[in-house]
Amino acid sequence: MARKGEEFLSPPPDNLRYPRVQTTHHRVRYGETDRMGVVYYAHYFAWFEAGRADYMREIGANYRDLEEKRGVLLAVAEASAKYRAGAEYDDLVRITTWLAEANRARLRFCYEVHRERDEQLLATGETTLVSVTKGGRARMVPRDLLRLIPTEPGPRSGSEPAKDLS
Repeated sequence: MARKGEEFLSPPPDNLRYPRVQTTHHRVRYGETDRMGVVYYAHYFAWFEAGRADYMREIGANYRDLEEKRGVLLAVAEASAKYRAGAEYDDLVRITTWLAEANRARLRFCYEVHRERDEQLLATGETTLVSVTKGGRARMVPRDLLRLIPTEPGPRSGSEPAKDLS
């Protein structure tokens, strides 16, 4: 239930898509590798988070400000990854992040991780975030946050990045 002063936005029309693609670079640290010399699978989720934080910061929605000034937290409700190849110590990887869905209930981000030296696709992933209060209660994604997300006319593909605007 909405509290006084909270603003909500209905889902965007189906003829809008989210063109912004954020690129984040990361050099694999020795501590991120396992006994086999490849990056331990869980580190990809930390890389997804770094890409998502960069995306949000670039559109003007800093996580710290959302929490401290607005009392809004974005909690990961779902996370998935598909691994294609392994990254190794000292590899430079590129995390590409884009928004596939944004509405009152959730934000769904997609990711691709490539090794830069040979452009090998290492992993793909998705996370779905929901808005909650500091007390952990579900709330709608604030209207002003949704307004910060760049949109353009066109079909939503969701599964592939549009173009790199960073």
